[in-house]
Amino acid sequence: MVTSNNSFKFLGLVLFAGMAAVGCASGPHAVRGDDKPGLDYAAMSTGLDRRDLQKMLNENMETMRRSAVVQRWMAENRPPVAVLPIRNETSEHVDSALQALISDIETKMIDWGAVKVVSLENQQGMLNEVRRQYSEGFDQTQIAHWGKQIGARYFVTGKVYTTDERVGDQHRVQYYMFMQVLSVETGEILFQNKTSVTKAIIRD
Repeated sequence: MVTSNNSFKFLGLVLFAGMAAVGCASGPHAVRGDDKPGLDYAAMSTGLDRRDLQKMLNENMETMRRSAVVQRWMAENRPPVAVLPIRNETSEHVDSALQALISDIETKMIDWGAVKVVSLENQQGMLNEVRRQYSEGFDQTQIAHWGKQIGARYFVTGKVYTTDERVGDQHRVQYYMFMQVLSVETGEILFQNKTSVTKAIIRD
């Protein structure tokens, strides 16, 4: 049986109307941040998200950039520095996000021009050892050993932790990012700084 052109046109109009109806239907649907103003910035919960981590990191790194340790690095003609994993001491599942921050730290230090960055990503065995040690609790005596193994004179390290408060139906969570610069030779803390973000669920 041969279908007429008019039948094809009618069928096309029906399909188009159906798709339009689905697109306009209310209910959950996927959107992009560019399509919905504020989506990239609005808090979806009191959980720790990418924007929170980036804010705390940027504030810490800006403080470090202005610190005496960076002036020391400039005087030492760009010593080798490595970034250790950032420890997650919260209940949030943000380990992959914290891992991504290591590249951000390395990039900022490279841009400063004050150090030579030694990447642990290229030394998988050492990175696995560091991660294992971190999971068991940070052991300061390992600093010199790790530095000798990878050829770093300084380490940048840190951790993220939290405090949680509930009063009635009010819920407030404060997240902190603590960062340090350590001397491989002496274990001395040459820089440390703490930044924070607060998130809450409130009833107006």
